[in-house]
Amino acid sequence: MRFLRGRVLPASMLAAASLAVIGAADAASAFAATQCSGSNIGGQGASVEKIAIQSIWGPDFNTSTESLACSGTQGSGGKPTVTYTSDSSAVGLESWGTEHHAASFIPTNAYIGTEEAPGVGQTGEIEENETTKGSAKASLQTIPVLQESIAVLIHLPAGCTATSKADPGRLVLNNTTLQSIYLGTINTWGAITDDGDQITGTGCAADSITRTARLDSAGTTNIFKKYLALINGSPFETETGEHVTWVGAASGAENTDWPKAAIAVARPAKTGDAAEVAKVVETAGTIGYSGMADARANAGFVPSGGGAGTAVFWAPVQNNGTSTKGKYADPSTDGESATAANANCAKTKYTNGTGTKFPPKTTADSWAEVTTATKQKNYPICGFGYTLALSKYSAYPSTTEGEAITVNNFLKFVLSSGSQGGQSLLVNHDYEPLPTKVLKEAQKGAALVVF
Repeated sequence: MRFLRGRVLPASMLAAASLAVIGAADAASAFAATQCSGSNIGGQGASVEKIAIQSIWGPDFNTSTESLACSGTQGSGGKPTVTYTSDSSAVGLESWGTEHHAASFIPTNAYIGTEEAPGVGQTGEIEENETTKGSAKASLQTIPVLQESIAVLIHLPAGCTATSKADPGRLVLNNTTLQSIYLGTINTWGAITDDGDQITGTGCAADSITRTARLDSAGTTNIFKKYLALINGSPFETETGEHVTWVGAASGAENTDWPKAAIAVARPAKTGDAAEVAKVVETAGTIGYSGMADARANAGFVPSGGGAGTAVFWAPVQNNGTSTKGKYADPSTDGESATAANANCAKTKYTNGTGTKFPPKTTADSWAEVTTATKQKNYPICGFGYTLALSKYSAYPSTTEGEAITVNNFLKFVLSSGSQGGQSLLVNHDYEPLPTKVLKEAQKGAALVVF
């Protein structure tokens, strides 16, 4: 397990911050008054939040004049830093005690990034680490922070090109075809015929499709498999001999397991979406998936390294259900361009999976069932990136007040919709800000994060 290095501000500084709020009406108002007096913190988890935290939010948190930032001119005048290690959603969750792993809540592991919201069982495992058991105020908060699209990546066999009526220079994929490819019932490139799809080149139509997937248990895989479940809810036999549905294969130990009929699923040697993208770029005849930001970050997928008219591109996906007369949308708002834009997830229709109303009532509730729908105004394979935090850090071992202060401040900055706030900063960075209803719930959750 890797943790980032950080330092805790001297006790005298924290004590001064505490003295400044003596006499406040309640603990929440006292905590709010300590803005920017916290310590340096680190987090880890999903690759989807790597670019957002390392390149967008983190630097601006320390330089912005946004009232919720900590550039040295707000609150106490402190400049705590926020760092992030990108590994995977599963590694992040495990570092807080899921899957029977040892938990660490130290300042260098103060928050977790994940695309896979923890289920009730995982939440219980994390909360079992409370030093004061059963405290309703010490619950895990699953806080949405951004929207992302999952791009379907294609590298045609050597010497092959493709075109379609809907998108000349690229293949388009209807939902039935996409699910069938990963189920293992469509196995050759010539069998993809959606909206006039054509593969040209000697022997190309008969060439086999190689599926690629993340090496590690990943939130990206969780979102992708839950989408496939909307197309086919029937069970199948997996590589390890289990019989599960796509939903059953989306979480836990089955996250890295794929249908047996899909033959050998190729996996990169390294973890993370960036490695999955690189695997597709390096390997002719493959199809894969990744977050939009990581796909665009690889020059092999955009002009002049790849893109429409070449063998390497991401594919538009059907967004009108499973109709035989498909309509298609790109995962990016500007198509396959080298210029970063937005994830094409505006006005996405989400459901709570179980039929309960979306969004969940609070960030203390489970968001694990949240998924999208096959009928959308824009791109259909979208999902949320979440930050996990604690509503009462003092109830967990090895935490500090300075840690909790900075997590609180950083989340409020990330969820600010002001002109220099975190949601506005997402624009044109291959993400999409949160929908209004979700943002309001997220902001309420962030306000609960205290020591």
